Amino acid sequence: MALDVVFIPALLCDEAMYREVIAAAGGHIHAHVMMSPRPSLAASVADILARAPAKFALVGTSYGGNLALEVALAAPERVTALWLMGCDPAAPQAGGPDLAGGLRTQPEAVIDMLAGLVVHKQATEAAATFKAMAHRIGGEAGAAQATAYGTRPEATSRLGSLHMPAMVLWGKEDAIVPVSVGRGLADDLPHAHFHVLKDCGHLPTLEKPAESAALFTEFLAHEPHHH
Repeated sequence: MALDVVFIPALLCDEAMYREVIAAAGGHIHAHVMMSPRPSLAASVADILARAPAKFALVGTSYGGNLALEVALAAPERVTALWLMGCDPAAPQAGGPDLAGGLRTQPEAVIDMLAGLVVHKQATEAAATFKAMAHRIGGEAGAAQATAYGTRPEATSRLGSLHMPAMVLWGKEDAIVPVSVGRGLADDLPHAHFHVLKDCGHLPTLEKPAESAALFTEFLAHEPHHH
C-alpha cells in the first residue's frame, strides 16, 4: 500500500525540486506536492490541511520546512512521519534583508542573488533549476512566501510535542541556515535521525537527489506506519 506523502517546496520552488526523489521512491509513495503562497504560515497551514489526505508523511525544505513544522504542530495526529531540511525553527531575526519587498519590486535581481546562495557553488545545474522554478513561481507568490517566512512564529519551544518519527537532513555547505541549526532541530525533536550531506548547500533534494532519496526510502522502511 503506497504511503501518502505531502511535499512542501522551498521558497520560490515547485515540484521540480522533489521530482527525482519522488521518482526514486517509485510505487512506495503517493506524492502530493503542495504549495500555498499565503502571507502567513497559519493561512497556508489551514489551506494545506484542508487539501491533504487524512494521514500523511510530510516533507519540507527551508520556508517549506517551517510550513511543514507548523502543519505537524497543528495536526500531529495526521502526520505519520516528518522529513525536514534547511529550516530554522527560531523566530526570525530582526534586520534581515527585505526579501518580500525585493521580490515585489525587482524579482530578477533577488532570484539571481538567491540562486548564488541556495546551492553549493559547484552546483551550476541545480542553480539553473532553481532559477527556472523561481521564474515559474514569480515575484508575487514568492513575496507572499517571504512575508510568511519573515513573520513566522518561534517553533523551537514546541518541538517536544512532535512524537512522530523524523528525519533531519542538512547540506554541510548550507550558506543560509548553518548545519548547527539542523543539529539543534534534530536534538529537540523527540524521535529524529540527523544526516549531513557533504558538498551540498541549502536544497539537498535538488543538489543530491540520489543520496536524499536513499535516506528517505530507508527512513520510511524502518519506521512503523499506522494506516
